[in-house]
Amino acid sequence: MTNISIPQNIIKDLGLQDLPEEKQTELLNSMTESVLKRIAIMVLEHLSEPDQEEFAKIREANDPQKIDEFLKAKIPDYEKKLQEIVEEFKTEIKNNIANLNK
Repeated sequence: MTNISIPQNIIKDLGLQDLPEEKQTELLNSMTESVLKRIAIMVLEHLSEPDQEEFAKIREANDPQKIDEFLKAKIPDYEKKLQEIVEEFKTEIKNNIANLNK
């Protein structure tokens, strides 16, 4: 799928910059994995069964450019949907941290 990552500045946004660097890296990896899972779900929800089969073949070739081209062609507003997933995730994390700090 597309190269999605949770920016390093989210650590600062979440007030986690005082954590050891190893823990920050662990959290970033975990958050990125969670976002990628959400993107995978969105992709599968928007592709027809034949398109899912074609997508699986394209993924096997492991060509990120072809994957992006395919998804952009098959899913209306693909880039916007990706951004919404990332923003929704960041909001959820911020809310969870705020609730924990209460």
